[in-house]
Amino acid sequence: MLSFEKEYKGWPPERIARHIIYWSCWLTFYCVINASYYETDYLQWFLLELIFMTVKVPYAYFVAYYLFPKFLSQKKYGTLFFLMLFFAFLGVGFLVILLSNFPQIAWGQPTEFWSVKTFFRAIDLVYVASLVVIIKMIQRYLRQERMNAQLKEDKMDAELQILKNQLQPHFLFNTLNNIYSIVLSGDKNGAGAILKLSDMLSYMLYECNVDLVALKKEVALIRNYIELEKIRYGDRTDLSFEVDGDVGGKTIAPLLLIPFVENAFKHGVFKDEKHSWIRIHLQTDENQLTFIVENSLPENNNGSPGVKSGIGLNNVKKRLELLYPERHFLSMTQTETFLINLKISL
Repeated sequence: MLSFEKEYKGWPPERIARHIIYWSCWLTFYCVINASYYETDYLQWFLLELIFMTVKVPYAYFVAYYLFPKFLSQKKYGTLFFLMLFFAFLGVGFLVILLSNFPQIAWGQPTEFWSVKTFFRAIDLVYVASLVVIIKMIQRYLRQERMNAQLKEDKMDAELQILKNQLQPHFLFNTLNNIYSIVLSGDKNGAGAILKLSDMLSYMLYECNVDLVALKKEVALIRNYIELEKIRYGDRTDLSFEVDGDVGGKTIAPLLLIPFVENAFKHGVFKDEKHSWIRIHLQTDENQLTFIVENSLPENNNGSPGVKSGIGLNNVKKRLELLYPERHFLSMTQTETFLINLKISL
């Protein structure tokens, strides 16, 4: 497929063919326009334009590949304009000498250097070269835009990887603390908790190194995490996790929901109060995901524990902005409870 911004190394046949087609179009254009205006034979003007092309082509390439890259980058616009005119008149001078020595190909064209047509020929050279330069500048702009887009994508991937790398140790640290509490209490479920953690880590290490994972696997991760917390807190906390809709066949960025659940347990369960509770509700409707997490707060709460939650929620908010910039809604409200409402267009 022919690409306007295609880059070449050297001068392969395809690149040479493109340049030949370009200059053939110019040759045809000048031949038709001049022959029609002067009402002369097309073949005469075709031969004459071939002579002119011996100056137009080298001049255009000299300007496009040497003068513009050299002086435009240095912002020496006056020098650039002067040199373009200077070399244009040099080119016209060469044509005048050529036509003077070979009047049989001049077809009545003036052969004096100091004439009005000399000026117009010089302007014509600048015009032809300027179009070549415009094409090169458009190509350069498109390539730069492509590079910027690639750099932006690479930067986003790097940021996501950093955030994910931060999230996994954070998750592991919290979960190990939970299991440590279980073991210290002498609970016989300690071995089962370690097995659940092993399954969760296996998923995180071997299945989360992709852009998207199955939503049902993320749901299973949340269930396992909740089961661990149930072992830890027992009857001290009222836990509820409901899933409505079909989670099969849907994908989501990995480890995107679990920080909200961690935050609820971190700030919704208290040592000095027995009646803490957490409600988690996940609903899917076609490509729309709604994830609601609500937890109780201590009666003497004067701060904002849900909002000031460390790297967990901060990381997931950044990931949402990078992964679903125009396709998510996130609100976090604190009244007598702390409520997180997340909507994502999958």
